[in-house]
Amino acid sequence: MRGISKPRPPTDVRPDCQPSASLREAEDEYLTRLPAVPDEASFARSEFDGLAKQKLRAVMYREQHSLCIYCERRIAEGHPAPRIDHWYPLSRERRLALHWRNLYLSCAKSETCDSAKADHPFRWGADSHVPWPVDLRYEDVVGFTSDGRIYVRADVTMADAIRRALELAIADGTDGDRPRRSIVNLNHPALVKARVAAARGERKRMERDFENGTATRNEREQRVSELLGRRPLPEFVSIRVWWLRRMPT
Repeated sequence: MRGISKPRPPTDVRPDCQPSASLREAEDEYLTRLPAVPDEASFARSEFDGLAKQKLRAVMYREQHSLCIYCERRIAEGHPAPRIDHWYPLSRERRLALHWRNLYLSCAKSETCDSAKADHPFRWGADSHVPWPVDLRYEDVVGFTSDGRIYVRADVTMADAIRRALELAIADGTDGDRPRRSIVNLNHPALVKARVAAARGERKRMERDFENGTATRNEREQRVSELLGRRPLPEFVSIRVWWLRRMPT
Protein backbone atom coordinates (compact mmCIF):
# COMPACT_ATOMS: atom_id res chain seq x y z
CA MET A 1 0.00 0.00 0.00
CA ARG A 2 1.65 3.18 -1.22
CA GLY A 3 1.01 6.85 -1.79
CA ILE A 4 0.77 8.05 -5.38
CA SER A 5 0.63 11.25 -7.40
CA LYS A 6 -2.38 12.16 -9.55
CA PRO A 7 -1.26 15.26 -11.48
CA ARG A 8 -4.13 15.66 -13.92
CA PRO A 9 -7.45 13.93 -14.69
CA PRO A 10 -8.18 12.28 -18.05
CA THR A 11 -8.98 14.60 -20.93
CA ASP A 12 -11.71 12.38 -22.39
CA VAL A 13 -13.95 10.08 -20.36
CA ARG A 14 -16.97 9.78 -22.65
CA PRO A 15 -17.69 6.69 -24.78
CA ASP A 16 -16.52 7.06 -28.37
CA CYS A 17 -20.10 7.44 -29.59
CA GLN A 18 -20.53 10.64 -27.52
CA PRO A 19 -18.92 14.09 -27.71
CA SER A 20 -15.67 14.08 -25.79
CA ALA A 21 -15.44 15.63 -22.33
CA SER A 22 -12.73 15.66 -19.70
CA LEU A 23 -13.34 14.15 -16.29
CA ARG A 24 -13.32 17.64 -14.81
CA GLU A 25 -16.02 18.76 -17.24
CA ALA A 26 -18.06 15.64 -16.51
CA GLU A 27 -17.71 16.25 -12.77
CA ASP A 28 -18.77 19.90 -13.06
CA GLU A 29 -21.88 18.93 -15.02
CA TYR A 30 -22.65 16.16 -12.53
CA LEU A 31 -22.35 18.46 -9.51
CA THR A 32 -24.57 21.05 -11.18
CA ARG A 33 -27.35 18.52 -11.72
CA LEU A 34 -26.97 16.56 -8.45
CA PRO A 35 -29.02 18.84 -6.11
CA ALA A 36 -32.10 18.63 -8.35
CA VAL A 37 -32.33 14.85 -8.79
CA PRO A 38 -34.87 12.88 -6.69
CA ASP A 39 -32.54 9.91 -6.06
CA GLU A 40 -28.94 11.03 -5.58
CA ALA A 41 -27.59 7.50 -5.06
CA SER A 42 -29.00 6.16 -8.33
CA PHE A 43 -27.94 9.28 -10.20
CA ALA A 44 -24.38 9.07 -8.86
CA ARG A 45 -24.09 5.44 -9.85
CA SER A 46 -25.55 6.06 -13.30
CA GLU A 47 -23.22 8.96 -14.03
CA PHE A 48 -20.16 7.04 -12.91
CA ASP A 49 -21.18 3.92 -14.83
CA GLY A 50 -21.66 6.07 -17.94
CA LEU A 51 -17.97 6.96 -18.08
CA ALA A 52 -15.63 5.15 -20.46
CA LYS A 53 -13.83 3.08 -17.84
CA GLN A 54 -11.07 1.89 -20.13
CA LYS A 55 -10.09 5.52 -20.77
CA LEU A 56 -9.98 6.13 -17.03
CA ARG A 57 -7.89 3.02 -16.39
CA ALA A 58 -5.40 3.94 -19.12
CA VAL A 59 -4.37 7.00 -17.10
CA MET A 60 -4.59 5.25 -13.74
CA TYR A 61 -2.20 2.46 -14.76
CA ARG A 62 0.49 5.08 -15.33
CA GLU A 63 -0.19 6.87 -12.06
CA GLN A 64 -0.17 3.68 -10.00
CA HIS A 65 2.68 2.13 -11.99
CA SER A 66 0.44 -0.88 -12.71
CA LEU A 67 -0.01 -1.92 -9.07
CA CYS A 68 -3.22 -2.35 -7.10
CA ILE A 69 -3.58 0.61 -4.72
CA TYR A 70 -4.10 -1.76 -1.81
CA CYS A 71 -2.24 -5.05 -2.14
CA GLU A 72 0.41 -4.10 -4.77
CA ARG A 73 -0.40 -7.00 -7.07
CA ARG A 74 0.16 -6.34 -10.78
CA ILE A 75 -2.93 -5.00 -12.56
CA ALA A 76 -3.54 -4.86 -16.32
CA GLU A 77 -6.33 -4.87 -18.87
CA GLY A 78 -7.97 -8.26 -19.16
CA HIS A 79 -10.94 -10.21 -17.88
CA PRO A 80 -11.92 -9.30 -15.30
CA ALA A 81 -10.60 -5.76 -15.62
CA PRO A 82 -9.21 -4.00 -12.53
CA ARG A 83 -11.86 -2.30 -10.44
CA ILE A 84 -12.10 1.48 -10.11
CA ASP A 85 -12.48 2.05 -6.40
CA HIS A 86 -14.05 5.07 -4.72
CA TRP A 87 -11.80 5.67 -1.71
CA TYR A 88 -14.72 7.49 -0.09
CA PRO A 89 -17.55 5.08 -1.06
CA LEU A 90 -19.83 6.36 -3.80
CA SER A 91 -22.90 5.32 -1.79
CA ARG A 92 -21.84 7.58 1.09
CA GLU A 93 -20.01 10.50 -0.54
CA ARG A 94 -22.01 11.22 -3.69
CA ARG A 95 -20.36 14.56 -4.40
CA LEU A 96 -17.09 12.66 -4.89
CA ALA A 97 -18.52 10.13 -7.36
CA LEU A 98 -16.50 11.62 -10.27
CA HIS A 99 -13.73 13.31 -8.29
CA TRP A 100 -10.31 12.33 -9.63
CA ARG A 101 -8.56 12.24 -6.24
CA ASN A 102 -11.20 9.81 -4.99
CA LEU A 103 -10.66 7.22 -7.74
CA TYR A 104 -8.04 4.44 -7.61
CA LEU A 105 -7.41 1.14 -9.35
CA SER A 106 -7.82 -2.03 -7.34
CA CYS A 107 -7.22 -5.62 -8.36
CA ALA A 108 -10.31 -7.72 -9.03
CA LYS A 109 -9.57 -10.48 -6.51
CA SER A 110 -12.79 -11.52 -4.81
CA GLU A 111 -11.58 -11.73 -1.19
CA THR A 112 -9.36 -8.65 -0.85
CA CYS A 113 -9.01 -4.98 -1.76
CA ASP A 114 -12.01 -3.23 -3.33
CA SER A 115 -14.08 -6.42 -3.51
CA ALA A 116 -13.67 -6.92 0.24
CA LYS A 117 -14.15 -3.23 0.99
CA ALA A 118 -17.46 -2.80 -0.88
CA ASP A 119 -19.26 0.18 0.72
CA HIS A 120 -17.34 0.18 4.01
CA PRO A 121 -15.72 3.54 4.78
CA PHE A 122 -12.19 3.73 6.21
CA ARG A 123 -13.37 5.53 9.31
CA TRP A 124 -13.11 5.54 13.09
CA GLY A 125 -15.79 7.86 14.42
CA ALA A 126 -17.36 10.70 12.49
CA ASP A 127 -14.33 12.67 11.31
CA SER A 128 -11.45 10.23 10.98
CA HIS A 129 -11.53 9.01 7.42
CA VAL A 130 -8.21 7.58 6.22
CA PRO A 131 -6.54 10.12 3.87
CA TRP A 132 -6.40 9.64 0.12
CA PRO A 133 -3.17 8.06 -1.17
CA VAL A 134 -2.38 11.42 -2.80
CA ASP A 135 -2.28 12.96 0.70
CA LEU A 136 -0.31 10.33 2.64
CA ARG A 137 2.76 8.21 1.83
CA TYR A 138 1.36 4.96 3.14
CA GLU A 139 4.70 3.22 2.67
CA ASP A 140 5.97 5.43 5.52
CA VAL A 141 3.27 4.45 8.02
CA VAL A 142 2.88 0.70 7.45
CA GLY A 143 5.32 -2.08 8.24
CA PHE A 144 5.66 -5.81 7.69
CA THR A 145 6.38 -8.71 10.01
CA SER A 146 8.97 -11.34 9.17
CA ASP A 147 6.13 -13.65 8.10
CA GLY A 148 4.71 -11.12 5.62
CA ARG A 149 1.84 -9.57 7.54
CA ILE A 150 1.11 -5.85 7.17
CA TYR A 151 0.52 -3.60 10.18
CA VAL A 152 0.31 0.07 11.14
CA ARG A 153 3.62 1.23 12.61
CA ALA A 154 3.54 2.30 16.26
CA ASP A 155 6.59 4.55 15.83
CA VAL A 156 4.91 6.91 13.35
CA THR A 157 3.10 9.96 14.69
CA MET A 158 -0.48 10.45 13.54
CA ALA A 159 -3.81 11.44 15.07
CA ASP A 160 -5.23 8.61 17.16
CA ALA A 161 -8.52 8.58 15.22
CA ILE A 162 -6.64 8.28 11.91
CA ARG A 163 -4.50 5.48 13.35
CA ARG A 164 -7.55 3.57 14.49
CA ALA A 165 -9.25 4.08 11.13
CA LEU A 166 -6.15 2.85 9.29
CA GLU A 167 -5.91 -0.19 11.55
CA LEU A 168 -9.51 -1.04 10.76
CA ALA A 169 -8.76 -0.63 7.06
CA ILE A 170 -5.63 -2.74 6.65
CA ALA A 171 -4.68 -4.62 9.83
CA ASP A 172 -6.49 -7.57 11.36
CA GLY A 173 -7.46 -7.22 15.01
CA THR A 174 -10.02 -8.27 17.58
CA ASP A 175 -13.43 -7.10 18.74
CA GLY A 176 -13.41 -8.27 22.33
CA ASP A 177 -12.49 -11.95 22.13
CA ARG A 178 -13.47 -12.30 18.49
CA PRO A 179 -10.98 -11.95 15.62
CA ARG A 180 -11.71 -9.09 13.21
CA ARG A 181 -10.60 -9.08 9.58
CA SER A 182 -9.41 -5.78 8.14
CA ILE A 183 -11.70 -4.01 5.68
CA VAL A 184 -9.55 -4.71 2.61
CA ASN A 185 -8.20 -8.03 3.99
CA LEU A 186 -4.53 -7.32 3.26
CA ASN A 187 -3.40 -10.19 5.48
CA HIS A 188 -5.18 -12.77 3.36
CA PRO A 189 -2.99 -15.93 3.28
CA ALA A 190 -2.30 -15.58 -0.45
CA LEU A 191 -0.99 -12.02 0.03
CA VAL A 192 1.09 -12.95 3.06
CA LYS A 193 2.66 -15.80 1.09
CA ALA A 194 3.37 -13.55 -1.90
CA ARG A 195 5.02 -10.91 0.28
CA VAL A 196 7.26 -13.49 1.91
CA ALA A 197 8.28 -14.71 -1.55
CA ALA A 198 9.07 -11.14 -2.64
CA ALA A 199 11.28 -10.52 0.40
CA ARG A 200 12.93 -13.90 -0.05
CA GLY A 201 13.71 -12.99 -3.64
CA GLU A 202 15.56 -9.89 -2.46
CA ARG A 203 17.49 -11.93 0.09
CA LYS A 204 18.54 -14.44 -2.54
CA ARG A 205 19.71 -11.61 -4.76
CA MET A 206 21.88 -10.30 -1.92
CA GLU A 207 23.33 -13.77 -1.36
CA ARG A 208 24.11 -14.12 -5.06
CA ASP A 209 25.52 -10.67 -5.76
CA PHE A 210 27.51 -9.78 -2.64
CA GLU A 211 30.40 -11.39 -0.79
CA ASN A 212 29.17 -13.46 2.15
CA GLY A 213 25.64 -12.51 1.07
CA THR A 214 25.96 -9.16 2.85
CA ALA A 215 25.46 -5.75 1.23
CA THR A 216 26.42 -2.41 2.73
CA ARG A 217 23.78 0.16 3.58
CA ASN A 218 24.71 2.12 0.46
CA GLU A 219 24.44 -0.98 -1.71
CA ARG A 220 21.03 -1.76 -0.29
CA GLU A 221 19.90 1.83 -0.92
CA GLN A 222 21.12 1.51 -4.50
CA ARG A 223 18.89 -1.56 -4.86
CA VAL A 224 15.98 0.38 -3.33
CA SER A 225 16.50 3.19 -5.85
CA GLU A 226 16.58 0.65 -8.68
CA LEU A 227 13.32 -0.94 -7.57
CA LEU A 228 11.53 2.38 -7.10
CA GLY A 229 12.75 3.60 -10.47
CA ARG A 230 11.25 0.72 -12.43
CA ARG A 231 8.18 1.30 -14.60
CA PRO A 232 6.02 -0.50 -13.90
CA LEU A 233 6.97 -1.01 -10.28
CA PRO A 234 7.65 -4.60 -9.22
CA GLU A 235 4.86 -6.37 -7.38
CA PHE A 236 4.92 -6.02 -3.58
CA VAL A 237 7.55 -3.31 -3.84
CA SER A 238 6.85 -1.98 -0.35
CA ILE A 239 7.91 -5.15 1.48
CA ARG A 240 10.97 -5.41 -0.79
CA VAL A 241 12.03 -1.91 0.25
CA TRP A 242 11.11 -2.59 3.89
CA TRP A 243 13.26 -5.71 3.98
CA LEU A 244 16.24 -4.12 2.22
CA ARG A 245 16.29 -1.22 4.68
CA ARG A 246 16.00 -3.46 7.72
CA MET A 247 17.96 -6.56 6.72
CA PRO A 248 20.72 -7.63 9.11
CA THR A 249 24.15 -6.13 8.35
